[in-house]
Amino acid sequence: MAVYETTRVYPIKDGLIVKIRDASPKDLESIWRVFRSVTEEKKWIPVLFVAEGEFERLSWFSHHRSGGSVILVAEIGGEVVGHCLVERDDWDAAAHVGNLGIMVIAEHRGKGVGNAMITEAIIRVREKGFEKICLSTFNTNLNAIKLYKKHKFQIIGVRKRQFKMQGEYRDEVLMELILDS
Repeated sequence: MAVYETTRVYPIKDGLIVKIRDASPKDLESIWRVFRSVTEEKKWIPVLFVAEGEFERLSWFSHHRSGGSVILVAEIGGEVVGHCLVERDDWDAAAHVGNLGIMVIAEHRGKGVGNAMITEAIIRVREKGFEKICLSTFNTNLNAIKLYKKHKFQIIGVRKRQFKMQGEYRDEVLMELILDS
């Protein structure tokens, strides 16, 4: 299993630079801070409770790292402001498929951080032999859907009323990208 040490720098809005690099165990507190921040908004992901223990963080990291997942962090000015995970599908016959999840803290959305992470994630998964990336998002997350479409993801279906959060139903939009060589 290759461990990447690549850091790429992407210019984003407001004259800022975002560094996209592989996550390491030292990033776990920052990754959880981002995850907690997005979860607390109760708008973007169907998670209602965040496990906070060090054991959970280390288990999550080692599970994904040993399974061949791509785990990236986005840094602006030395602060982790987002992370991206592309995990291999659990089924043996779907080992060529990755499932993408991405989070950016609210104050850095709309600046190009997500675009940079997806660009880098696609590079990395191709290097690791993935042939397809799947993802899902809420139908209300129009900015995310627009970003995914920019990267050539296609909507392949919608699960109506898939999640119920704060008494309201959310549809889940399913998207995929076939990674042609």
